[in-house]
Amino acid sequence: MTTGISLLIFIAFYLLYSTSKKMAAISSFGVETWLSEHAKTSKYTGLALLTLSLGLSCFYWGMGSGAFTFFIILMTVASLVILLAPLRLLTYSSLACTLVLSLLFETILF
Repeated sequence: MTTGISLLIFIAFYLLYSTSKKMAAISSFGVETWLSEHAKTSKYTGLALLTLSLGLSCFYWGMGSGAFTFFIILMTVASLVILLAPLRLLTYSSLACTLVLSLLFETILF
């Protein structure tokens, strides 16, 4: 569940980051041009996913700790996206590797 919430937060933040006016056009995933052309839809989708992930984290961990954990994950993901996207280190393979490792650790440890 933690991996799913983190993935939703990443997708939502990347949607909102891709529609930013200050972001340089970096085509890491190939959908950035479509996202910039459909900025309004991307922003609404990103905000909806952030709201959904906040609700899921509050459901999973409780109101107080769920909101706190949501904001901690959001700050971590946002920092990584802002640092790694301009360097073109966010690729499908790196995200898939991170997702598989996260699922594996979540399954083994919890």
